[in-house]
Amino acid sequence: MNTRSKAMAFAGFGLAAAVGITGCGSGSDSADGETGSGSNSGGSPKEKVAAAFQSLNSSSNVGFTLKLDSSTADLEKISAAQDSTEQLDAEDKKTIGYLLKGSVTMNVSAPEGKTFADVTTSSAATKSDNLLKDPAAFEAALKDSGSVATSVVYDGSGLVDFVSKDGVFYLRADADKIATLSGQNLSSLTGTLGQLPPVIATPAQKLFDGQWVSLDLVKTVQILDKQGLLDELSKSQDTTAADAVDPAKVQSLITSLQASYDSDSEVTEVDGGYQVSVPYEKTADAVNDDLVALIGADEVADFRKELKQAPNKNLVFTVKVDDDKLSGVNIDLQQFMTKPVEGATFAVDLAVDTGASAVQVPTGATAVDIQGLFNLIPADSLAGLAQGSGL
Repeated sequence: MNTRSKAMAFAGFGLAAAVGITGCGSGSDSADGETGSGSNSGGSPKEKVAAAFQSLNSSSNVGFTLKLDSSTADLEKISAAQDSTEQLDAEDKKTIGYLLKGSVTMNVSAPEGKTFADVTTSSAATKSDNLLKDPAAFEAALKDSGSVATSVVYDGSGLVDFVSKDGVFYLRADADKIATLSGQNLSSLTGTLGQLPPVIATPAQKLFDGQWVSLDLVKTVQILDKQGLLDELSKSQDTTAADAVDPAKVQSLITSLQASYDSDSEVTEVDGGYQVSVPYEKTADAVNDDLVALIGADEVADFRKELKQAPNKNLVFTVKVDDDKLSGVNIDLQQFMTKPVEGATFAVDLAVDTGASAVQVPTGATAVDIQGLFNLIPADSLAGLAQGSGL
């Protein structure tokens, strides 16, 4: 596994573990060696980290920005220090160069008048075994889930923007920049639009022009219902119900993560927040049975085999707290390197904005003509599609 793939693989696991473990922590008594207060509120550093994450439940809006924190010069230093088999090649440098210029932003809003804690409670109470059987319940579930706005940013501007609210999905893309980055000729792609039906060509052209296009999922389900296709889709979904994630198993995993954080992690105060150290093996042992129940023994065995490749015994990350509120999580990727370089920066940084504005729906979006799309498909083909969909 080379430097890039090793770092990215462990970065994904590390960020998920950092948010999952500390976000689930209930905040028990301090572990040995914990020091400092970090804020005006009481409690140990471990309790304050857990409280910072859990304070998000009382919010209605929150924003996230995920990016790679490094520089070309630092990456060259880190690469040169590794063994020859783990050094960055030209393709690695090109890929990471793109990442250094990019970021992903996400704003999340709870439904009007609700907090994220309300959404969690509402979701837990919703019967989700097969919402397609009840279009009204399906629509209500979408509207009760809140709204999300996500942007993939490159070199200061959005490559792809996505918004979801009340069951309507909005999409916008910088087709010119995407074509340039992928080495494609945009004019050759747009030249084929004239061969397509207007119901497809029109929204496609809008996307190529960098304008918003929307898709109403609620209306899609309503049309399927009117055409008698929901019954077939529901039957198909019933056959896969046994494969659905069991909420009770997920809750058991959360409980195990919480207990592991409380008993095994060490938290110390640092400038601007807290450093959290979590032992890989102890945490994996704590959640092993829960993971087996969720994803299977073979997958868990492979996961733990990969985990043993980590050069350190602990996952270490920084939780940033501002005025008792979570403001970010930072994971130094050099901890996953065989030979870290002092003074060089190579980290994944997740900034958290608890004062983010509410998600706004784009105006002037071109709506996809869902009925028109269905009209292009013969009725018998639609029925066959529904029977073989596996939804």
